[in-house]
Amino acid sequence: MSQGIVLKSFEDLASLFPTEDLPPDPPEVEADDLSPSSLHNDGTNLANLLTQLEAAGVALARVIVRDQEARTLALRDLERYDALIRQQRDAESARERASQIHREAEAFVARAFGEAARAEATRVVEVARTAEGLAYREANGWREAAEQLAAQLDLERLLADRERQQEMEKAKAAATESARRLSDVLARATSALEAGLLAEARELLASHTSEDSVNPEIASLQEIIARRELNVKVAAAENTIQAARRDYRRDPFGVATRLAQLDVDGLPVDLRRQVFGEWARAGSRLCRARALVAPLRYAPDPGRGAILARESADSAYVVVSSLGMGSAWQQGEVVDERQVRRAQPLR
Repeated sequence: MSQGIVLKSFEDLASLFPTEDLPPDPPEVEADDLSPSSLHNDGTNLANLLTQLEAAGVALARVIVRDQEARTLALRDLERYDALIRQQRDAESARERASQIHREAEAFVARAFGEAARAEATRVVEVARTAEGLAYREANGWREAAEQLAAQLDLERLLADRERQQEMEKAKAAATESARRLSDVLARATSALEAGLLAEARELLASHTSEDSVNPEIASLQEIIARRELNVKVAAAENTIQAARRDYRRDPFGVATRLAQLDVDGLPVDLRRQVFGEWARAGSRLCRARALVAPLRYAPDPGRGAILARESADSAYVVVSSLGMGSAWQQGEVVDERQVRRAQPLR
């Protein structure tokens, strides 16, 4: 089955029509022939118009091809200009080197101790002087040739056109490299995900997110990772709740500690409430076992909170245990009076 050709620009169209294969330029169309009244006479006029449009498209392709040929020739001339400039600079470098050796040799002749050394240095002076003059003439010759060629070229426009092409090539290379890195990151992240290494997969994707934050493949993998991480958290919470219901009478401290260590962020609301309830129940039993005074439950948000109590009737409230409250609510930390006033009795 034949495959269609997708054209993205007139330049692509032009590439399909070598100059020698293009038909002759179409005859010019008189403005009167395209008047509205004539276009509505019958279907023949419309057919003629479509034919003329096709011919106009071919003519445009011819123009584009010729322009590309002219640009190619001009860029070749620009390469010739670049070569002349390089030769000029090489000759100028040689002249500067010869001039340096010339000065050093003359300085040595002035201070040489032996006649043989002075004679050899004098010979070097002559060689350097000759080379300096030759390099000077060569540099001037290349410079003049470059100036003559530049006078025949639209140099500024050519340089701008070449710079534009170079920027396009750099952008294309950067896009290719970015695509390569993305492919590598996706492959490694997928392998890590299949191996159950969720943290590694997440870090790999995060390393590329800054370059391509809207890539759908990255977003899809991130969603899969988030779901699996949530499943792991849910399973851990459910297992800890079961263990808490079994052990809270025997080991309230251990139960409260294990529940407090759970990551409750993102858990379903009902599950967070279950975790909170079991944690509060274990905390209440812990306070009774330690004979703590006036225990309170501080719960600013559903599924998050802290158990507060006093060591004695005249001491300050401290944190006995906390759930989902962050590092500021460490066990034994003194609690601000504002949080104490907002707390409720722990039953």
